[in-house]
Amino acid sequence: MTSSAESSMALLPAATRKNSAAPLTRAYVTNTSFVAVHFDEAGKGRMITLPKGGTLRIVGPSCYLREGCEVTFEKLIYHVFEIDLMTRSALIFERIGTKRRAMAACG
Repeated sequence: MTSSAESSMALLPAATRKNSAAPLTRAYVTNTSFVAVHFDEAGKGRMITLPKGGTLRIVGPSCYLREGCEVTFEKLIYHVFEIDLMTRSALIFERIGTKRRAMAACG
């Protein structure tokens, strides 16, 4: 007969697994083109069309769009509506630091 102590021990390896892997960051690849807004330092917005196949990395919630979020695309921050991001792109996960290591190896 097994006791509850023995049963709970079976869960320990998964619970104590090492967190040595780099953390993940959320990113999206656009399935279609859609509109985003880039704000300059003065707060003046400029609308652009993000291309199909572009990689957008989540920065956080938008301070300009009520139901939007900030994303980076080609080293600039853009503001997009969350509904556009969710319906017009596919979620991917990237390891933080992977791109940096790849760039260092090439340089």
